[in-house]
Amino acid sequence: MRKIFSTVVLGLFCAVAFGQQKPIQSIPFEVFGDHIFIKVKVDGSEPLDFIFDTGDGLTVIDTDIAESLKLDKDHDVKRTSASGSVTGALILHNVLEIGEMTVNDIEVYSLSLNHLERLIGRNVDGIIGFDLLDKHIVQIDYDRMEFEIYDNDTFEYSGDGIEFDLELTNFIPHIKCAVKLNNGEVLKGEYFVNTGAGTTVDFNTPFVNKHDIIDKTGEHYSYLTGGLGKGETKHYEGRVVEFKIKDVKFENMPVGISQAKHGIQHSKKVFGIIGNNVLRRFNIIFDYKNYKMYWEKNKFIDEAFHVNTTGFDVQMSEDLTRVLVHKTYEIGVAKEIGLKVDDEIISIDGTPVSEMKLPDIKKLINNEGGNFKMKIKRGGEEMEVDVERHDLI
Repeated sequence: MRKIFSTVVLGLFCAVAFGQQKPIQSIPFEVFGDHIFIKVKVDGSEPLDFIFDTGDGLTVIDTDIAESLKLDKDHDVKRTSASGSVTGALILHNVLEIGEMTVNDIEVYSLSLNHLERLIGRNVDGIIGFDLLDKHIVQIDYDRMEFEIYDNDTFEYSGDGIEFDLELTNFIPHIKCAVKLNNGEVLKGEYFVNTGAGTTVDFNTPFVNKHDIIDKTGEHYSYLTGGLGKGETKHYEGRVVEFKIKDVKFENMPVGISQAKHGIQHSKKVFGIIGNNVLRRFNIIFDYKNYKMYWEKNKFIDEAFHVNTTGFDVQMSEDLTRVLVHKTYEIGVAKEIGLKVDDEIISIDGTPVSEMKLPDIKKLINNEGGNFKMKIKRGGEEMEVDVERHDLI
């Protein structure tokens, strides 16, 4: 399996580096689409590609990788995701290595991640979150693209970032934020901080239903979204007048509106989740030992948020060799020109998609303004279509 808005920011950009002390381990990380990838060795393996996900309570390894490493499965375990329950095998007493640092005696959950690979567009060997954060302080520095790990007992923060008191529910951190809806209503509550979510903010289903959120986010459209399980659930996209995190305000921000019936997006304790499209605008330290987080605004803080402009999305084929139309939305040009699910995309403006990465294809087909020509293949027949971009909301 190796395979527009304006942002109003209150306060000054800090000039003090995180921590002012040396990490016990520092490695580069890769951002691929909306996901953070780090290299992890499992029981002495070659470096594997793991997603760093603060929403993950149990380290996951892809089934094919587990089999190739001859990891001994102990017993099957069911887990709950947004799309329902999933079953995998628990593997006990593993040693994980990140750079020169080891994390001992970790339970690893073996599960097929092919469906995630198709959505993300590259191999995903595993997912890690709480097992690392529980034992060490972790910093994600987007300015330097460094993933730094500090000792739990000696770390002291001395920067000028925003300090948060955090709680953990189901191993996931959450913080207080406020949202101003299109009817002027302001609601304050808790939000999961989830680096594994490729979204701005998603509102949880109980919160959506209780406060009639769909009707209070202006124009909106629906689509299907996936997660750890293979199934997909209905989701809406709308906008809010303002989303406030301490003294940082994001105006006219696009948001997701969950209809999930399971998993963290069905949690009644929190209003929703904050995903990487917000989190990547800050360099963040996670200090679970002291129930703290520190956010420092980085070079991405003022970048505009984007919404879908064509009414369709793409994923890879099961063998990760072809780019397919994954879903078409109820509005947008894709519906008008008759795009269908599983249409194969051959080229965009003459460039073969085989020469492009999936996140770059997604950005290209949902860029702002203008037209592009796209060659598709359906049932053995190739055709060219003209696609006009415009914001769906």
